[in-house]
Amino acid sequence: MKLFLILLFSTASCLGSTLYLTNGKSLNATILEANETHVLIAREKDLQRFRFPIKHLTIDTRKQVELYHSKGRYSTIPSVKIPIDDRTLKNYVSYIDELIDQNLRSKRLQKTKLLNDYTYVRRTYLTLTGRIPTQQELNTFLDDRDSNKKDKLIQKLLNSNGYVNHQMNWWSDMLRIKDRVNGTNINVGSVYRQWLRDSISSKKTYDVMVKELVSSEGKLLDGGSAISYYLRDRGMQEDNLSHTIRIFLGTRLECAMCHDHPFDKWSQRQFYEMTAFTSGIGNVRLKDGGKAIGELSRAINTDGDPKAGLFNNWRNQVRDSTQFGIENNGTGIIKLPRDFAESDGNPGDIVHAKAIFTPEPTAKTQGQSRKIFADWIVSKDNPRFTTMIANRVWKQIFGAGLIEPIDSMMDDTVANNQPLMKYLERLLVSVDYDLREYRRILLNTKLFQRESKKQDYKTLEEYNFEGPILRRMTGEQLWDSLVTLVYNDIDSKDRVYLHNQQDYTPLYERYKDMTGEEIYADFKQLASENDGNRNLLGIIYSGSEKAKPIKDRSLVRSSYLQYPAPGGHLIRQFGGSDKEQIDNSNAEPNTTQVLNLLNGFVESNILNKKDADFIKSMQGEKSKANQVENAFLSILSRKPNSKESTVLKDFIDEKDGFKHVSWILLNSHEFIFIK
Repeated sequence: MKLFLILLFSTASCLGSTLYLTNGKSLNATILEANETHVLIAREKDLQRFRFPIKHLTIDTRKQVELYHSKGRYSTIPSVKIPIDDRTLKNYVSYIDELIDQNLRSKRLQKTKLLNDYTYVRRTYLTLTGRIPTQQELNTFLDDRDSNKKDKLIQKLLNSNGYVNHQMNWWSDMLRIKDRVNGTNINVGSVYRQWLRDSISSKKTYDVMVKELVSSEGKLLDGGSAISYYLRDRGMQEDNLSHTIRIFLGTRLECAMCHDHPFDKWSQRQFYEMTAFTSGIGNVRLKDGGKAIGELSRAINTDGDPKAGLFNNWRNQVRDSTQFGIENNGTGIIKLPRDFAESDGNPGDIVHAKAIFTPEPTAKTQGQSRKIFADWIVSKDNPRFTTMIANRVWKQIFGAGLIEPIDSMMDDTVANNQPLMKYLERLLVSVDYDLREYRRILLNTKLFQRESKKQDYKTLEEYNFEGPILRRMTGEQLWDSLVTLVYNDIDSKDRVYLHNQQDYTPLYERYKDMTGEEIYADFKQLASENDGNRNLLGIIYSGSEKAKPIKDRSLVRSSYLQYPAPGGHLIRQFGGSDKEQIDNSNAEPNTTQVLNLLNGFVESNILNKKDADFIKSMQGEKSKANQVENAFLSILSRKPNSKESTVLKDFIDEKDGFKHVSWILLNSHEFIFIK
């Protein structure tokens, strides 16, 4: 070892990579190979080779090795049996808490107190199902005497419809899912949403979902629903590529679309080498079928029928129903744009797909580049795939990421608790990217069971997790919590209403094999039989079984409402995303929010509903004290203290007393915030 150190540090300055060591010295060398634990170098002075533990390098140097040289990052980590057994779970959880405690001790910071059971249940329901618990759900937990009841509750919620509904909103904000995509004539978003709901419900792992999206192909309405990922950015291949890298790898390449990145290392040429992976998606239209639509257009234009305008509208719906799709796996090549600005290429040059990080794909990309791209993104050895999703889920649960911002990682980005970040990555790999099981681990920590930190903190980047961050409900959480008060069975099948989510499969099945002349003849027949009805889909659906009517069809889960919610909707007023940008929701307060709670939506749609479940429950109590307590349990998920009970009992006897008490509680900060 002494001889190794003498050789390692007796180096003169020369060309090559500079490796910085933890003892303050540096070494000029060429990295020959590396893995998670060791690195092999050739010293540039005399080309002597040395293999040594990577822990001798500084964190920044280790990151460079990991990003551009490592060949085996996490692929050797063994998988654990799912669900994790109690002993393994306890070990994982204890180590996470210990890593947090070590960091707090080193900075002389104090942990917050542990939550009481009432607040714990409320936080857990809001975190996993996106709504407050019903009074029955709250009491079921409180009455449970099992010492393991917290993990039981977590597992129950992770496997509930409520979890699926809440995850729909989380994913749709990330993927920017909209019902209506520009340049389309049908609701293509409904297909995307159904793919997402089916994927979450069937418990697909995260890596499988990402791979299905990125490598998707086929016909939109015939087994190719995952092509919705490319259809969302139809006609904008470069934008789609930058979104892909930002969402799944936490890296921003968009600045390199027009010139070398001004703040990161990426060049414009590298951007197009990455974009070459997705070449071939074109306008997300199939080549076959265009002939029939052309014939149909000519028939409409030459016939002179007074209903030509209607038929053109129907034609557009048929075209989009039958022709959206991708019929290749990626060409792997692309031409540099006409405005290519840098010196390492010329406009019109052909570039081939090339990855920006290790491991470099070894298979030939031409003809299967999107498949190779998907495999590369989700690889356990990709240095940012696991980091990104481990950190994203951590932020969703605790309010801040260990890396902030979560989607702007650069070569010098280091987590504020690097040992914890590395451990979380290993955990996620060991559960094979099962986000349910990963969340189960995080929610069993003492950190999740602590009170929120109410004091101001300097920046998210420097947050130390004395407790979770105090946060307001999202627009969707607030909406779903309010609706839960009216309908306690909000997650049941009886409370499902598909707003603006038409299924255009009947149009595809009816017209996919017809010629243009046959389609036009069918149009004329349908128009004559349904005079005045312009709804083609409705006409074709007319013989189908009608959906069961639902009471208050606007008061359903946010994940079944229009995506995005309309501009004046309560969800949007409370910061709900417009789905135009990635994770575009916010928690900023404004006057409209206050007015809506004081005398807007809450007044007309929640408090004025005499048959609302929480009102009926309150009225069912015989004493004033019990009525007040019932209101607290339903709205704030806790019992009132003696002072609160005394003050509010006097309101019960007044006209609309139940309404007044509920109004006071719903307008409290305690209702809106997740403590």
